[in-house]
Amino acid sequence: MKNLSESTEKLEKGTELIIGNLLRIGVIVSGLVMLVGATIFLIRHGNEFPKVHTFKFDAFNITNTHPKVVIKELLDVKSIAIMQLGVLILIATPVLRVIVSVVAFLYERDYMYVVFTLIVLGVLVFSLFS
Repeated sequence: MKNLSESTEKLEKGTELIIGNLLRIGVIVSGLVMLVGATIFLIRHGNEFPKVHTFKFDAFNITNTHPKVVIKELLDVKSIAIMQLGVLILIATPVLRVIVSVVAFLYERDYMYVVFTLIVLGVLVFSLFS
């Protein structure tokens, strides 16, 4: 019985380590991508003066964040698209965490938590695409 307890404890610690590293790496990569995009933006537009006499909402087309549009604009090396990619990476990080949790619960054969985690994943995916 002790071997089962020890192996379960090792699995839980390994899962916690993987999830912790996943979250840490996701936030760091997201921040670096956004920093690159912001740097490119400032290099290209840093010397421009704002036109305060006219108000043009969304002059840089920030509101269109559909992944297809972001990918197309990434190919053109647009700074706004690079920053949007950073945001998408940041949003994807907790989704990946939930997916890793589903796999870990499946490996442990804890099917009740698999169901709960899949419900959480469904809510996350639904909220992202609605």
